Amino acid sequence: MSFLDALTWRYATKKMDPNRAVSQDKVDRILEATRLAPSSSGLQPYEIVLVTNPEVRTRIRAAAHDQAQITEGSHLLVFAAWDDYPPERINQMY
Repeated sequence: MSFLDALTWRYATKKMDPNRAVSQDKVDRILEATRLAPSSSGLQPYEIVLVTNPEVRTRIRAAAHDQAQITEGSHLLVFAAWDDYPPERINQMY
């Protein structure tokens, strides 16, 4: 598969198998790839939270229109976008 083919391929998972977990190595690779992904400002203007606590995931599911993937998937990544760009935050990134 070419690089462009890999970028244009999409698959939305609608149903998770709670008995099959994604390996921690793959999760780590996903997080690292996301950290290294380009952004328009070069700041990665978001934080990624890996949610592992089942009780927290259940509360998130209730707030997210009862989407089963939130609790049935082996990992939950939450992307939290920055709401502002204060100089302190920008300096921290550089």
